[in-house]
Amino acid sequence: MQLHRPVLGFYALNGTSVAVFTEEQTKERICHAFERIREENPNKNILLVLDNFSSHTCEYTRSRARELGIDLVFLPVGSPHLNPIEAVWKSLKWTISPITVSSTDEFCTLVRGVFQQLTDKVSFAAEWIDRFLNIQKLS
Repeated sequence: MQLHRPVLGFYALNGTSVAVFTEEQTKERICHAFERIREENPNKNILLVLDNFSSHTCEYTRSRARELGIDLVFLPVGSPHLNPIEAVWKSLKWTISPITVSSTDEFCTLVRGVFQQLTDKVSFAAEWIDRFLNIQKLS
């Protein structure tokens, strides 16, 4: 079975992480993911680290993020190592690779479950926190 739907993930350091499967990565689908992130994290400050994919950076997406109170940070091109969620994706792929499922729904449930287990750990972001968030203490 091959699944050709991207999954968008939000790795929350102090809230609820969210994994959203989407048919495509259009600006409307990205904004829907933002809405889910906000629903799962009401009254929380949200900082979302993104790459420079066109649906992430367009004015439509930026405007919706502002409306939802989500701050966006865009990584330099070719810098996925600066995004702590990349370690989560790597671990998720390693964890689920030997597991066989019989349906798309079962696969999506598996991915969401493993994603939640992994993102309950802040350890994936420990270096990122130390490197980028603790620098604010120096200011």
